Amino acid sequence: MWMGWTSEEAYAAMIVGYISDPFLRAGLVQAGHREEDVVLDRGLADAALASGYPRLVACSAADGGRALLPPGDHAVPVLILTDPMLAAWEAERLSREIPLSRVEWLGRRLRESMEAQVAGATWVDRALGDLGRAAGAQLPSSLRGFARRVMEFPSHYDDLHPVARACGVTRGALKARFRRRGLPSPSVYVRWLRMMAVSYALSDRTATVAQVASRLGFTSDGNLCRAMLSLTRQTPTEVRTLHGWNRLLISFAWTHLGAGAVDAWHEMGELFRTRAA
Repeated sequence: MWMGWTSEEAYAAMIVGYISDPFLRAGLVQAGHREEDVVLDRGLADAALASGYPRLVACSAADGGRALLPPGDHAVPVLILTDPMLAAWEAERLSREIPLSRVEWLGRRLRESMEAQVAGATWVDRALGDLGRAAGAQLPSSLRGFARRVMEFPSHYDDLHPVARACGVTRGALKARFRRRGLPSPSVYVRWLRMMAVSYALSDRTATVAQVASRLGFTSDGNLCRAMLSLTRQTPTEVRTLHGWNRLLISFAWTHLGAGAVDAWHEMGELFRTRAA
């Protein structure tokens, strides 16, 4: 892949959990970075593994461990939470002079385990670094969180309905929040960010347009081509190159990430609820 590297204080990306225990689920949500999704719904988890870009899968041995994963070759790191591991964590928590709450302690230990399991930047980290350079500004946390969700799971975040649900508001309220800050509709950002995911997927020269369309949630390769040409004035053949990627970034940044827009995103505050998808 041809994307540049960027340094971040902490990497973040989607976490998928196959866990039924409510304390473990709450701990996994707490362990996640504030910008990232933690997907615990079984159907969404399966879809995220099949068509998204998670950085880690967490499975509970009590629920069947790796056997819970859907069939297929998953290159994503898998953290198996075994009964002995969880018992040792609980004993360590209770040995403290002032024990933390169970959820807070699980969040801390899960975060440590995940950091040991996964190292380095994902393609979305690198893409956000490229986009920030094109915009000439550090991207606000609210924008990075929005962008991560769409780029890491474009087949799910394909319109405003799932975005609004993740924000805990109605679709109309989300659009009004953007309008009050002088920003275009959030659907505009969804479309551009999905095109960034398309460009990344097409940078694999072995992937066909039809395969990318199917993976990223477009109804057909023709639909993908029309959407890309209408928005970016580029064809899939053009956008799969480094030159096409740079044109995409610059067009997006210059039209929708000027200084005023970046300031408005800074004012957005915490856009997403701190809970799992």
